[in-house]
Parts: sequence; C-alpha cells; structure tokens
Amino acid sequence: MRLAENSHVEKQHSHHKTNWPTILFLVLSPIGAAAGLYYWIASGAFNWWTIILSVVMAYATGLGITAGYHRLYSHKAFEATGPVRWLLVLFGGASFEGSCWEWSLDHRDHHRHIDGDMDPYNINKGFWYAHILWLFKKDPTKKERQKGPDLWKDPLIRFQHRFYIPLAITFTFLLPMGIAALWGDWFGGLFVAGLLRLVLNQHFTFAINSVCHVFGKQTYSDSHSARDNWFTALFTYGEGYHNYHHEFPSDYRNGIRFFDWDPTKWLIRGLSFMGLAKNLRRVDAETILLKKQEMREKHLAQKLERAPGLTDQAEKLLQATRDKLNNAKVELQVLRKQYHKVLKEHQNRSEENVRELRKRLALAIRELKQTMARWEEQASQVYQMVAAHA
Repeated sequence: MRLAENSHVEKQHSHHKTNWPTILFLVLSPIGAAAGLYYWIASGAFNWWTIILSVVMAYATGLGITAGYHRLYSHKAFEATGPVRWLLVLFGGASFEGSCWEWSLDHRDHHRHIDGDMDPYNINKGFWYAHILWLFKKDPTKKERQKGPDLWKDPLIRFQHRFYIPLAITFTFLLPMGIAALWGDWFGGLFVAGLLRLVLNQHFTFAINSVCHVFGKQTYSDSHSARDNWFTALFTYGEGYHNYHHEFPSDYRNGIRFFDWDPTKWLIRGLSFMGLAKNLRRVDAETILLKKQEMREKHLAQKLERAPGLTDQAEKLLQATRDKLNNAKVELQVLRKQYHKVLKEHQNRSEENVRELRKRLALAIRELKQTMARWEEQASQVYQMVAAHA
C-alpha cells in the first residue's frame, strides 16, 4: 500500500510543470518595489499619509488571509455574515496568493499530510522550498473541483476564483493608487501601498511555512515540525503560534493567552460582539493544559534517561499531582456535559441553574490550573535534581 501511495505521489510530481508566470512575478515584484521605493524617496515624494495607507492596506490584506482564507474558510473556525465574508475574501485576494479556493485546498493538504510527500510546502524539502520554491511548480491536481466541495458550493468563492486576476489587480494596485491620488501621491499609492506592501505581505505569509517549521517551541506536540514562534506572530497578524494551531486547527485563536499578539483573534472576537460573526470555536482549557503537560512529561522523561537512578524518586514526587490532574479533568468533562445538556433543554432550564453550572465550571478550571501549577513546581524540582546529579 505504501509503494502504491509513493508511486501515486511520484506520478503527480512528474506532471508538475514549471510555473513561469509565478516565478517571474515573485522575482520581479521585489525588484520593482525596491526601485519604486527608492525613486519615491529620492524624488521627494515621501508622504506620511501614504505610509499610513500602506499600513492600513497591509492589515486589511493580512487579515483577509488570516481571518478569511485561513481561519474562516480553511478551518471553519467561525461563521461570518455576508458583508464580512466579501470583505475578507476580496482583501485577501490582494495578497496575490491565489484565490481563496486554491489557497484553502493547499492549506488543508498541508494539515492532512504535514511533513510528508503530499504536503505542498513540506519543510523536509528545505527551508527555502517551504518558504517560496514550492510555488515555482504547477500542481494540476489542484484544479479538481471535487476537492473542497464545501468551498466550491459557496457562490462568493466561485465568483472570486473566476474573476481572481481583475479583482486582485483592483484591490492591490488600483484602490491604493486611487486613494493616494487624493493627496497627490498616486505613485506612492501604486508602488508603496501597492507593490511594496504586497511583497511584504507575501513573505510574512511564507514565513509561517518556513520559519514556524524550523524555529520556536513545540509546546503541545513534537509529532510534526510546526513550532510556536512569538516573534513571527508580530508580523503575521497572530499566526506565529503554529504548534498550537496544528494541534487545534479548528480553534479561532492562535494565541490563546490574553496578551498573545493575535490581531486576527481580536478581529474575530470583535466581529462577534457586533453580531457579525458567530459560532466561534475554541478548545476547552483542560484539553490545552493537559496537552501541554503531556509534552512536559515527555521532556522530563528524556531528561531522566540521563539519570536513571532518579526515576523512582521523580515518579513518587509527581504521581500524586498527576492523579489530581486526571481527577480535575474528569470533573470538568462531567460538568461540561451537564452544562451543554442544560443549555439544550430550553423548556426545563432555569437561569439560576445555568449560572450555578457556570460558577462550578469556573471553579473547576481554576482548580485544574492550580494543580497544573503545582505539577510545574514539582517538575522544576526534578529538573534541578537531574542537573545536580549530572
């Protein structure tokens, strides 16, 4: 079966053709952006309003990709109203990263086959392959409309895919050029808010496929190459917490802590407050904490392999807290089932009952976090023991 799969993959790759239009665009656009920026500054046309427009366009386009292409369409992490979906898809198209349909198919394949031969931007083929070189080949299998039928049935997705080039040109170049012309800087609108912004946005996106699969922490799993990289999150609109995303792809958040830089999360939450988004999906707190603890246990076991004489002592130290963690998890699961059951029982539920269950849930989560903190303290003691033993 494995031989048949590999044969299928080799057959697919043998049909891949060099994508010359994409190569020329990705090579020439940075040159054009640099030349345009130099002339814009050297000619004395520099204008702060154009800089502000560039930042606004960068965020509009970047969030179109992260909130629209990625979290809304690729992962169905939330639902949005028609106007919001239109704006996200149209501005996402201004990234010149393909139509939403094509982009989402590639991304779903990346999750489905991560680090394997069928991963479109497989990091095992090299940093630069994952970053940009994978785009230099055409993949004819992407054109199969039976892939992603949930996407293709959306009239907006079909419309954007059919008219992608004119829409992308309009929102990438004509729109900023027209806005900047209001203060007499159409050139800056074209080359700074348009082309330079485009090049930067593209490489910000590409960094997720390269940087976040090489540098950072594997906080929740080491079964794949994805890593959490807070620095990358700063210029990718919150997408840098990539290890978390690969473990919990349906969560509308990437940065789960309130202080994690994740503008995409804040946008989605803000839209929900205004009634423009709903059904925001998020992973339960206990699932996240226990997944993190599982990885810490794994790292601890690797440390103890270097000091086998400490294994029994470490087990005695950690086992009691480990049992408390499991008990807290079970209690939370039972409470969540009760809570969701009560919410569904519209006729028999009372607000007092709902409030009581919410209070119990909050207390149970707090207890889990406190127990997790105690386990962390004990794990630190084990680390110190191993260090002293060495």
